[in-house]
Amino acid sequence: MFSGNGRISVRQLYRSYAVAGISLSALLPPLIMNQKSAGSILLALALWGCFLAGTAFTPRPEAWPVKALCYIHYWILGTMLVRLSGLLVQRFLLTDTALWIITGWFYLFCYYNVYKGLECRMRVSEVLFPFFLFLLLLLSVLMYGEVRPGKLLELQVFLDRDGVYGGYRLFCWLGAVQGLWHLRGQIAGKTGYGNAVFKIWLTGALFTLAWSLFTYCIYGNAGHTRLVFPLASAMTLAHFPGNVIGRLDALFVFAWVIGLFLLCSGLFAPLMDGEPDKKHKYLLVFLLAASFGWGCSPSCIEWGQWFLYYVTTPLQILLLVLYGFGKSGRKGKKAAVSCLCLLLPFFLTGCGAQELEQRSLVMAVSVDAGEEDIYLFTFGFGAASGGEKEDEKEEPFQAEAGSLSEAKELYWESCQKNMDFNHLKCFYFSEKLLEEHSFSGLLKEIQADEVYSRGTLVYAAQRDASEEAKKEDHPREGMPIHQILNAWYNREPCRIPVVTGAGTYKGEISWPY
Repeated sequence: MFSGNGRISVRQLYRSYAVAGISLSALLPPLIMNQKSAGSILLALALWGCFLAGTAFTPRPEAWPVKALCYIHYWILGTMLVRLSGLLVQRFLLTDTALWIITGWFYLFCYYNVYKGLECRMRVSEVLFPFFLFLLLLLSVLMYGEVRPGKLLELQVFLDRDGVYGGYRLFCWLGAVQGLWHLRGQIAGKTGYGNAVFKIWLTGALFTLAWSLFTYCIYGNAGHTRLVFPLASAMTLAHFPGNVIGRLDALFVFAWVIGLFLLCSGLFAPLMDGEPDKKHKYLLVFLLAASFGWGCSPSCIEWGQWFLYYVTTPLQILLLVLYGFGKSGRKGKKAAVSCLCLLLPFFLTGCGAQELEQRSLVMAVSVDAGEEDIYLFTFGFGAASGGEKEDEKEEPFQAEAGSLSEAKELYWESCQKNMDFNHLKCFYFSEKLLEEHSFSGLLKEIQADEVYSRGTLVYAAQRDASEEAKKEDHPREGMPIHQILNAWYNREPCRIPVVTGAGTYKGEISWPY
């Protein structure tokens, strides 16, 4: 499993797992960050620090039942992280590619990376470490214009029952870097292992706090309701001066996936349990194939989290305590067998293939006020997809419906195609609609559905908004929709750019409560 002298340096260990900690800090804490969740994040960091400190003073497990329990834990965590990585790539990079294809390539590279040797992987992480940090710093600089530091004064730090549970759940995910516990015997210069573990925790904790506060200053007290990747959604707001590049999603998601790939490789590496002979090679193929089958299932995250929160993480804590006091690993044999029996049904999970579907690329959505909480939606489309000529454009679609989801269903019944909002540029709301009480219901739907990017621009139309969606050209500068969502949630006024009756983009109107 190790090349050369069979050892890795403390610096390589730190850089590899620091990248893993930074990737997790950007992916997970912003999901729960809102006005009252600061206490949960601080609790998670404290629990994480205590656990890593325990690994620094406790020898790594050697008894096979104890190692089996740890490997099951890593296998479940790695499988969930692969699925999250696949969803991230599918949503922001390869929107028309089936998830099983994306995760399949991911597993192939994971297998090659793990089988070629841990030392090689650490050196790759060492090379990518400064590049990874530079990209994240660049993102912060580009996003600075959307940050409102004054919102930090509204933060509240306290813990209730839900807050404690939220902190524990975040700790369970951050604990993915505990795989370094099994590398303790392969470190060159074992005296520096404790310092490396402390530096890994310190780096991860600082980045966790930084990303949490950073996204809070963008989205405010509302947090990131039901958004799967809030920080990636925030990336859609970033642009170079002069709007040379309007969307940097691909660049930063690519760096993000690199970090998650290295983390998944670190979680699957202990499954080799020694040098890569034929026996271990075939076992690794089987375990990764089983992980691939489970990872393709939509229930992967749901069931995996249940095991993570209530079975494998408590067992990891118990094993660390028992091993810390020099207890025999034999007492964990029955627990290991029981946990393996619980895991067996997941190895039988098949892969549900996704068929590539024809999609209509929605470029703009106009909404006019109707009668009795009914809206008039107009969808403007870009170049047609699904095998049609690229220079052909689909005709705008209009529907009277009570919600966006209902309008999309009407479109499906009419055209048998799915609406793709990945390239949505603008929302146009009529001034009459802004005065209606029902407008808040539309905002609630936009906030709850993650398909609508928070960087989509918003305009108010003096006359009927439907004509604006039918245009071929749409503005590239304006007010992102997350600002009107924040104003609506915090009950604060905001100013929305106006499309005049002559079709020009000029001036602003106030939208008060």
